Amino acid sequence: MSLADKIRIASARTTGFLTAPVTILLALVYIVVVLSTLITDQLSTVPSPSILKSIYGNLNVTEAFQDLHILAARPHPYHSHANDVVREYLLQRINDIRLQSGLRDEFIIDDDISTNGSWTSSFGSSNFGTYFEGNNILVKIRGAAKPSNPPLPAVLFSAHFDCVSTAAGATDDGIAIATLLQLIQYFSTYPPHRTVLFNINNGEEDGLNGAHILLEHPWIQNTSHPEYTNLYGSSFLNLEGAGSGGRPLMFRATDLGPVKSWRNVDTPHANIISAEAFNLGLIRSSTDYSVYTSQFAVPSPLDSTKFAPLRGLDFAFYRGRSKYHTKYDAIPYTDGGDKALWAMLNPASTAAIALANDPDASPDVTEKAVFFELFNSVFILFRLTDFLTFNITALIVGPIVLILLAVSESALARSRAVKRQRATFSPSVVRPTELETESSASQMLSPGGTIVEESPSEHEEAHTQQNENESTWIKVKRRFGASSRVLWKHGRFWIALSTTIGAQIALVAGFINLNPFVVYGFPSIPIMSSFTLSILVLALVLSPPFINKNAQILILSRAPTTTNVPAWASFRTLLIHAYIFSWLLVLLSTVSITQFGLGGILYMASAYKGLTWFAAVICGVAGCFGVAETAELKVVEVSRDDVTGQEDETAEVNERTPLVGRKHLRIVKNQSKAGTDSFENPHPYVLWILVLLIYVPIPLILVSHMAIFLIPSVNQTMIDGSPAVTVYAVISLLSLIASLPTIPFLGARRVHRYLFWMLGIVWVACTALAWIPWSGTWSGGVEGFEGGLFPFSEDAPLKVFFQQKVELIPSANGIDSATGRIVTTLTGAAPFVHDLILPSIPSYRHSLASGRPGGCSDNNVDERKTGLAKCSWETHNSSIAFFDRLSMVPVAREVIVAHANMNRTMWDWASSTNQWFEAHAASMTFSGNSGARFFITGNNNRACRLYFDHAVEKFHVRTINSRQNDFQVDDDEASWGVQRGFESNHYDMLRLWTRTWGMTFVVDVQWSNKSESSFSEMDSTGAAHQNAFSAYTETTAHTGRVACEWAEYESGMVGMGLSTSPVPSPSEERISGGKIPAFEEVLNYLPKWATVSKLTDGLVEVEEKFVL
Repeated sequence: MSLADKIRIASARTTGFLTAPVTILLALVYIVVVLSTLITDQLSTVPSPSILKSIYGNLNVTEAFQDLHILAARPHPYHSHANDVVREYLLQRINDIRLQSGLRDEFIIDDDISTNGSWTSSFGSSNFGTYFEGNNILVKIRGAAKPSNPPLPAVLFSAHFDCVSTAAGATDDGIAIATLLQLIQYFSTYPPHRTVLFNINNGEEDGLNGAHILLEHPWIQNTSHPEYTNLYGSSFLNLEGAGSGGRPLMFRATDLGPVKSWRNVDTPHANIISAEAFNLGLIRSSTDYSVYTSQFAVPSPLDSTKFAPLRGLDFAFYRGRSKYHTKYDAIPYTDGGDKALWAMLNPASTAAIALANDPDASPDVTEKAVFFELFNSVFILFRLTDFLTFNITALIVGPIVLILLAVSESALARSRAVKRQRATFSPSVVRPTELETESSASQMLSPGGTIVEESPSEHEEAHTQQNENESTWIKVKRRFGASSRVLWKHGRFWIALSTTIGAQIALVAGFINLNPFVVYGFPSIPIMSSFTLSILVLALVLSPPFINKNAQILILSRAPTTTNVPAWASFRTLLIHAYIFSWLLVLLSTVSITQFGLGGILYMASAYKGLTWFAAVICGVAGCFGVAETAELKVVEVSRDDVTGQEDETAEVNERTPLVGRKHLRIVKNQSKAGTDSFENPHPYVLWILVLLIYVPIPLILVSHMAIFLIPSVNQTMIDGSPAVTVYAVISLLSLIASLPTIPFLGARRVHRYLFWMLGIVWVACTALAWIPWSGTWSGGVEGFEGGLFPFSEDAPLKVFFQQKVELIPSANGIDSATGRIVTTLTGAAPFVHDLILPSIPSYRHSLASGRPGGCSDNNVDERKTGLAKCSWETHNSSIAFFDRLSMVPVAREVIVAHANMNRTMWDWASSTNQWFEAHAASMTFSGNSGARFFITGNNNRACRLYFDHAVEKFHVRTINSRQNDFQVDDDEASWGVQRGFESNHYDMLRLWTRTWGMTFVVDVQWSNKSESSFSEMDSTGAAHQNAFSAYTETTAHTGRVACEWAEYESGMVGMGLSTSPVPSPSEERISGGKIPAFEEVLNYLPKWATVSKLTDGLVEVEEKFVL
């Protein structure tokens, strides 16, 4: 063999369309894409001070990080004294910035302690009303644009400075507040074109109250106010935190206009799919974005009766949800530290500058956008309408082009065959299971794969003799075999796809039933298990095992149904069916856009279809030029002596004798072993490599960028009540999408057996780790856990939700101290809380030993925590007075409310004597409607509630300084109204918030006619209905509960001077604070792999029933 032949053979083996080259290149593409995605998904280094000054407008990360340390020093929810301390610090910082800027009239600060409001919120089937007294800090820097009428819309920047009672709030939302302080400093130095308004709001954690109260502010609502700020058609940027650092994500946008501000961001991290996931409820959370985008958010400056939503962006941390709202939301546990701060500050400042300097006064608010980023550096943005146009065009034009190309290829192939007067193979023309005549040549493909040229007379004679010798059964069997091969050729794509989907469903069911929480701490295990399963199933179905003549089972060898189909023809057939599948997906995408507005969630389908179409076009064009016509067959000219049953040279000429002489051709059978390919047929060289590099990497890049934010967004949401099937369905869907581009290559050239067995080992290992019970320190196992790898750790702790409820029972005479029961509740994943956590809590063990009831149930679980279990136990019983100060009794304050001598005869109901609150109520009539007035005063408190067994229709709230008997009736109908766009006529609960400690809530309610008359709906006449209603209102009592909330506990108030500890306080004034011993106990005794968060507004709720 010559050197040239050796080089040719080596080149064929390394670059030909063979199993090994195809497998290696596919593996390399997957490895490169995944590694590049992971490497670029990292936090950027904070620039040096000189670069910050010269390029970024003197943003000061060091100063912002110092601010964060003060903001996140301790928990500071709205109803805490620490909240007041943080607010005072922010006011001081902003005033300092104003003084340093030298601005006076252009820099306005509003210490808002006068705006109050009411609105409605809904959770599931329940509606509740909210009364809130705001204390936001508003900062306005006037723009440099010339005055106009109407004024150029301002830009709103928003973040909240409160946090939950169980976290210090470093990520939620301290980093955002530190970012806003830097933006205020920037715009005070570089005045913007538009007016900018900063809403540093309070009360977001307990119902988005700070955003609601902004919409009630005179600057926003009163168009004649001297400081009226036009937000009609304006843009906003809301900064949030729902994780524990890492890269923040721009995950929601109203329309194209605000998203354009993200085009110049250095490190964009954004994807439209996150917004769709949020809207579909895959992520259970809410932000101020939903308030600002309400239909009646802000009035028009030209017509105060017209309203419009704001247009804007939601930018938030999202990774590490297990630490969200827990003690781990603190600076030491923030992923990235100052890098995470820079990761929010850099994009937010770039977008803020773009929004504030946008000269467009009337942007198109109806243009929705589709957006995503690539490799932390490229931001892709286009209109949803353009996306829809592309889809419709692709649905119509794509198939037409492919059909025309196929017809052209077939015609050109036949033309070349006529000119050459020899056999030719074209994937579009030759069918391997039947006789084809092309020009003067005839071909017959034998079952073994050898094609032999025969003259028509020879073939006819042989065919006639064969037919005479064959039985009817053999004929039927041959025809069935031919039909089955055709069906398999065109059906194996769909069989492989369906089988893979079925395997993924089975895998999801296995994870859910055997170890659903493994994804919580080890997301890579279900990811690897799911992806490798997809590849394994596709490989086995596309090249199914079969039993040879020696009764051996051959895996990854070409089965009899595929041996007669050349690889390039098989590739093109699978590619066409992949195109049909992608066409159906794009049709679904188009329907989703036009009918449901879910445009972005299926942009991957359009990309997949476009690439599949392009690959098919490349193959078709190549076929038109004759490339790869004989890619799989070696054509050899042979003499007549080499042909069995050769034709007689002196044969008599008849009407069948062609006028043109013919050559005798034989296409030699591939002599390679089963499962391997002959190096003699390496073509096409560049073509398959080109197609692979176009068809595979781009979809894989897109799906890897989906996975990089979707999986961290959902893998720890089960502790919030999200169903496990959602999490695993996301992983399985992403795995399936990632494996789709391999189908034409696996079906044509199979996966190499070495890689197949490696993937099989990975799948077995990952699945076994997740499903099989393990023991030993290496597995992180916990005694009592029966499953695979224990899913929780200090890095990914199980979150449980705490609440303690005190149910007051008044004394017989109503004067003596109340008794009652105290119930502590932990809500979480039932098997872990009940079996592994509760036994470690001393008060729980003591409760069981004392015979008090306790246990877990999924009944009466908060609707926002559906899927979790509520585990409760009594820590105190009504047989003992509360003032005996048992260890688990919460304390509002050391000073006891003194109202034992209150005149109770003047009220229809009055609360019992207790240390937590004092309340009384009287039935009243408002504009002829029955109702009641409640007075509620909490001890060391500014948050209370009213629960109604029968819903109320209207409510009106105000606060007073003293417990005066205010019976003045307010009949002004406007005073009963709530915020526009958030109305209801059915309230099961009222949440009451005051900005001032020690105030009394005065609550007027009107009973709902709907609930009162519902029992008489069976009455047949209106008169009967009215009589029933009258009888009801006269005889039926109105019942419910009065409650107040507390969120301060001793370990959370360190340094506040509120602790009752004998250790001296550094502050001059000692204020006696609250105690929640049960919460402190949970903090101390939880296992290291668990952490605690709040269940609702207060860690402690004290309630008493009322009857009117």
